[in-house]
Amino acid sequence: MAPQTMKRDDHMAQQTEQQPKDRTGRKAADDRGTGTVQRPGDAAGTDQRRVRDSVLVLAIARRELAQQLTNKAFWMSVAITAIMMAVTFGATSYFQSGGGERPSVALAGEQSALAPVLRPHADVSTASDADAARAAVRDGKADAAVIDGQGGIVVQRELPEELGRLLQEAHRAVVLDASLRGHGLTAAEAAEAAAVPPLATTTLDPDAVRTIQRTTTAATAVFILFMLMLVSGLAVAQGVAEEKSSRIAEVLLAKVRARHLLAGKIVGLGASALVQILVLATACLGAAVAFGLFEAPADAVGAGLNVLVWFVPGYILFVTLYAVAGSLVSRPEDVNHVVGPVNGIQMLGLIGPGLALAGTTDSATVEILSLVPGVSWAAMPVRMAYEDVPWWQIGTAFGLMLVTAVVLIRLGGRVYAGGLLQHGGIVKVKDALRGARL
Repeated sequence: MAPQTMKRDDHMAQQTEQQPKDRTGRKAADDRGTGTVQRPGDAAGTDQRRVRDSVLVLAIARRELAQQLTNKAFWMSVAITAIMMAVTFGATSYFQSGGGERPSVALAGEQSALAPVLRPHADVSTASDADAARAAVRDGKADAAVIDGQGGIVVQRELPEELGRLLQEAHRAVVLDASLRGHGLTAAEAAEAAAVPPLATTTLDPDAVRTIQRTTTAATAVFILFMLMLVSGLAVAQGVAEEKSSRIAEVLLAKVRARHLLAGKIVGLGASALVQILVLATACLGAAVAFGLFEAPADAVGAGLNVLVWFVPGYILFVTLYAVAGSLVSRPEDVNHVVGPVNGIQMLGLIGPGLALAGTTDSATVEILSLVPGVSWAAMPVRMAYEDVPWWQIGTAFGLMLVTAVVLIRLGGRVYAGGLLQHGGIVKVKDALRGARL
């Protein structure tokens, strides 16, 4: 042992002997071997430790954040995801508008009487005979042809549902008009008799469209953040396993405590996730507004921000679980063997948004899931988007999430510390707790 180390140990031993005793004769507890005497009312020492702990956590967080922000793969994945989301919104708008193209129909013989009815909705051409109409379809000049006799509607492969409905309605209108005029009615009288006013639709919820948009926005945001959480969590578990296998973790634990290392990772990776969220949210919202998918952008922004608020404790909870899982393996290749349970719990969070998108908004399952820690981060904001949730349920769900996150950080910190210092296969949780040195 080096002379300096022996002197430091002797000095710490003298401090231990000189610690004051309380009324029961026991020595006052020191600060986990740091040599700092804990006296009642020693607020200054407590404040100094808190400041020191905060500095350590922030230093580790800066290290994690810098590693992420200087990683080209990080920015490439963000850019690709943002482009994919923008293209998705564009494709949705394109197909909702009917694809931007009108169907084309070729009419032969007496079926040319359908032309006045079809022209407002389709491009109509007249063929000289049935063979010419079939040739127009075969050559791709017409999507469908209507010919006399038993020929009916002719298509190349499959009749689009919307076009089929249009042709059937036009045929019905022309036949009815001919029948009425055959009974002595004039053209105007036949048109008036055939005109059937559509049933009026009354919406009991005047904000139904806005509610649907809020729900869709919240559910979409949850799915995006779920994927972000999954990718980030797996990266955390892989990174922890690599640090452990390369003995970097032991070097770090010689300088900082395990809970500081874990907290720093959570803060740093959380900050990098926030950068990803801001980029993706800007791309998605901008594309949705540009393509006219939202009638009320303010509602969409509010629903998205609410999801983000609930995402924070959920992210802390699951990143902690992934970090703990990564500390239990000695080789990075074994990470997939320990993250399965975490993935399973995380997948449960998609049940609530899935039911909401399916229209099952009055399900008791959604209400229960919105209160369960670990899945409420996904279920509650979606539920809040489509109905008025009692304030006590919102407070209870958020409070349980925070309490669960705090408890998990403390317990997970012990497992994390014990797992990092044990090698040789997959470490059991109970063995990690037994070997924890915080």
